[in-house]
Amino acid sequence: MTLLVAGWVALDEIETPFAKVEQSLGGSATCAALAAAQFTDVRLLAAIGEDFPEGERAKLEGRGIDLAGLTTIAGGTTSRWGARYHYDMNTRDTLYTHLGVNDGWQPVLPEGWEDCSTAFMAADDPAAQQGLLAALTAPRATMVDTIQIYIDTAREGVEAAMREADFASMNETEARQLTGIASIAKAGRALVEAGTRAALIKLGEYGAVYVSEDDYFVAPGYPLEEVVDPTGAGDTFAGAFLGYLDTAAEVSAREIRRAIIYGSTVASFAVEGFGPNRLLELTREEVEARYREFRTLTHIEESD
Repeated sequence: MTLLVAGWVALDEIETPFAKVEQSLGGSATCAALAAAQFTDVRLLAAIGEDFPEGERAKLEGRGIDLAGLTTIAGGTTSRWGARYHYDMNTRDTLYTHLGVNDGWQPVLPEGWEDCSTAFMAADDPAAQQGLLAALTAPRATMVDTIQIYIDTAREGVEAAMREADFASMNETEARQLTGIASIAKAGRALVEAGTRAALIKLGEYGAVYVSEDDYFVAPGYPLEEVVDPTGAGDTFAGAFLGYLDTAAEVSAREIRRAIIYGSTVASFAVEGFGPNRLLELTREEVEARYREFRTLTHIEESD
């Protein structure tokens, strides 16, 4: 079993009320790939510039991720993103976004990658997402993610990509923007009624909501006393969700719910460090221990 992760690898500048980092490894595909690698084999499809530090590439290789699809664009610069978080760590100001090599780059599957069993299309041009989905021969589960810039500039494409995948993930602001509905419960139902097979709406520290035609599930966020940096938590959630599903015997309602809890579990580790730094040292034993604790926190005994 192999999971394809396609999206952006970037270098970030992140400032919180407590600390600041520059030239930090980042990007949606980076976080998703590192999270998924806890569960299954991962192939990373992304573009970087000649300025991408070799040491950062080595970090990804060290987690066993197949980098045959990580393309260095001659003369190009790696995508960069800067943000400043407010004291509550739930709101932030985007300082800048430089698309770099991702401005106009069209990803193509390396030869032999058509057989990926599962695929995550991290936030990207929806036309590119649809092209990659069409190139896969028989995936057992696929997911697309979106971002506000493409909802603003290519809304029809975003909606089409969401209909083509098995799961569509987005944050609560994007869900409201796509539907024009304030209620997350109603927005999820509206997305499914419009053709999305299943919607995963990420609520940050408050967890996630899953909506399909046959199911509705709400998972809380894991309670943390200290958050260092929430950047990439949503992509981490998606990567762990699909990484676990790639190993499940079947993609059933029960396994989807279990995958959501695994997604929230791994995302809770991601926010303990800047960018994906915590994921770079995370062990499966730590994941399983917190997963068991997570289940205990949400378990209710039935009365006799």
